[in-house]
Amino acid sequence: MAWDGADMVYMSFDIDSIDCGFVPGTGWPEPGGFLPREALALASKVAAEGVCGMELVEVSPPYDTSDITALMGTRVIVDVLGAMVSNGTLGKHKGLIDKPVSLPMGDYDEATHGKRWSTPAKGDS
Repeated sequence: MAWDGADMVYMSFDIDSIDCGFVPGTGWPEPGGFLPREALALASKVAAEGVCGMELVEVSPPYDTSDITALMGTRVIVDVLGAMVSNGTLGKHKGLIDKPVSLPMGDYDEATHGKRWSTPAKGDS
């Protein structure tokens, strides 16, 4: 699975993987895609192990008749969160996500130094 040897997994769910009869509001409708129940089951099984973040892509409101695609997208997100809550994995990666990040160029400090970065780039004086 995606978690082997990984600290965190990020889920990107493409709504047009679902059959276009169920989600017409997408930029690239896919005939023969997943049924909604199949897509929801798949997303829930992946999320059950815990994900550090998620995005839902390819929802196109101008093509979305009766907001049916937006509602399906909402259902995917709710099912992912529900799977994580019921499996006790919601917030599992908080310690990894909240780690401080160090920038190789130093901190952004234009007000103090009048430059973009507080430490010079390699080769700059």
